Amino acid sequence: MSKPAPTTSLCRYTDTEIFYRNHNLVDELLTDDSDFVTVMMQHILNRPVSPSQKRVMNAILIVMMEHGLTPSAITTRSIYMSAPENLQGAVAAGLLAVGSQFVGTIENNARLLSELVDLDADAQAARAAEIVREHRARKAHLPGFGHHLHKPDDPRALKLLEIGEKESENPRYLRALKTLSAAVDAEFDRHITINATGATAALLGDMDIPVTLMRGFAVISRAAGLVAHIAEEQQKPSGRFIWETIDKAIPFEDDA
Repeated sequence: MSKPAPTTSLCRYTDTEIFYRNHNLVDELLTDDSDFVTVMMQHILNRPVSPSQKRVMNAILIVMMEHGLTPSAITTRSIYMSAPENLQGAVAAGLLAVGSQFVGTIENNARLLSELVDLDADAQAARAAEIVREHRARKAHLPGFGHHLHKPDDPRALKLLEIGEKESENPRYLRALKTLSAAVDAEFDRHITINATGATAALLGDMDIPVTLMRGFAVISRAAGLVAHIAEEQQKPSGRFIWETIDKAIPFEDDA
């Protein structure tokens, strides 16, 4: 028996009309009160988006857009230097660096928070302490915590958490993050900052965005930042300088 043919619910069109899902592009989505963040969220999540959710997502996208000369930006600049005719290739190469160590830690932290959100306060605190001890025993980095520059707190995270407290209708992921943060501080006997990806994970969770989709919003935001790096590379090239600096800084060693 043959399998049913696949279908799509994302877009359809006629000779005179185009629809995103069931929204008329021209008559509904290009009106004066329409905005990209709302349309993007509705298109991805297939559900209405409240003004509060739009404000939270807008803040997240702004925070995730730019992180300086991180591996993704260096990759984009290097590929653009090598193939300036291929802007999209340079952006795509940079986006490949959005993984488990950079930016993608949103997803890793959210998976931990998802273990806590449905527990009562005592069970939540106990499980949070277990999670921290397990990571410490394995000498594994706890996603969402710590920053090489921002101490004692990450100002981006503080602002995102403030926005989340104000806008979230049911801040259960925010509460879980605070519980996990308290467990981290207790285990290490000092304050460890919640970083921007940790705060972002909680805010996305409180909008009921699936963990498996969270990294996608980071990719959307970071794409804009990488285009900005290409724009700067066109005016003030640094790709070749980065290459030559590394080439000189890492000497050859004969291991034969």
